Amino acid sequence: MRRGIVLFITLAILLMLSGVIFLFLHQSGVVKKSVRQNIALVQTNLILNDMSGYLKSQNFTQDDIFYGAGIPVALDLGPVNGMFSIDSADRTININAYLKSLEKEQVVLETFLQWLDERKIKDPQLLLALLLDTMDKDLYPRIPGSEIRRTTPWFQNGSIPNRAALETVLSVYRQLSGDTRPDTQRWEEIFGFEGSVFDLNYAGPDQLRLLFPNLDPGAVERIAAHNSRYEKAGDIPVGEELQMELLQPHAGITPVLSTREVAVHIDYTGAQECSGSLTFRMGLKKKKITRLTLSTVRCP
Repeated sequence: MRRGIVLFITLAILLMLSGVIFLFLHQSGVVKKSVRQNIALVQTNLILNDMSGYLKSQNFTQDDIFYGAGIPVALDLGPVNGMFSIDSADRTININAYLKSLEKEQVVLETFLQWLDERKIKDPQLLLALLLDTMDKDLYPRIPGSEIRRTTPWFQNGSIPNRAALETVLSVYRQLSGDTRPDTQRWEEIFGFEGSVFDLNYAGPDQLRLLFPNLDPGAVERIAAHNSRYEKAGDIPVGEELQMELLQPHAGITPVLSTREVAVHIDYTGAQECSGSLTFRMGLKKKKITRLTLSTVRCP
């Protein structure tokens, strides 16, 4: 009996010790990961500081941006490796400005619905209603199921603010319609979420169709070929009268022939095996950095 009690007490002590050791190891792991994350955050700030300082000292020409085709550069910053890219921030159509014009210009509305139909969208009216209900500030659905504010509170703020919001709209559409065609990445090649200008030097066929409904297919093909950079209206490969028309505001967007902001994207991995990314825009004239986005730092 006495031996049983001693054995029981011994086992209890061992269990307590093992619990303490396990707790110590767990806390040690948490502290270690926390330290790695803090180091990664410091590295992120240093990268941003170094890259912003470097970019502000550069005088990128329009040819640099256009013919550089994105200018991807591998980075080796000692303890940090990554990929750095710079591109025109004016190469997409602001989806918010465009959608607002749909309710004012019948030809733009008809063109957008036709474009959706050509993309084999199963229910164009439903997708359009979801997009417009995302932007308004009321709770009234345009058609049944198109009002989704109750599950996603960032809606009804007057805009589709970012990629996540667009993906939510397309995801709800896919669920309601059973149509899997709308792809967020494909839409982001055409639409952005900010800005009021669009550089025709980067115009794709879909963008030209959406902005200029009356442009004939031959003109669309010639402009979208981009065999050279359009420095002035006379460089656009269409008739003189149409050249000036193409530079007038359309569907809430002002076409231009020069990049005014560049978009910078950096993916990196640090010495602590933590990875992250950051994106920002920078005006070419005032060299002011705006629209900074930092991803959550990920550590193994």
